[in-house]
Amino acid sequence: MKMIEGDWHRPWEVTMEVRRIQIMKGGLAIVHTLREGNKLADFMANIVFSFAGTYFIYYNNFQELPSEAKTILNMDKSQIPNMRIRRIQNGNYAQDR
Repeated sequence: MKMIEGDWHRPWEVTMEVRRIQIMKGGLAIVHTLREGNKLADFMANIVFSFAGTYFIYYNNFQELPSEAKTILNMDKSQIPNMRIRRIQNGNYAQDR
């Protein structure tokens, strides 16, 4: 987001891709969304990275989704907020898993 908006310097390796995105976005604004605001996309991206290079994964309907993805989607449809909760451990914040 910061590279596309011109706030950060972009490495030469991605200059062409960033320029294409800038042209495609036109007058649209790009907004950062925290992980909690896009939990289903984060979950699905983690699935892709865990099987990277192995094979393609396709989900053609709701029933084919993993059970955790179905839960996240149903919570989102019900407008139940997703929150990341941290607990204090030894004076430092540690993310619960």
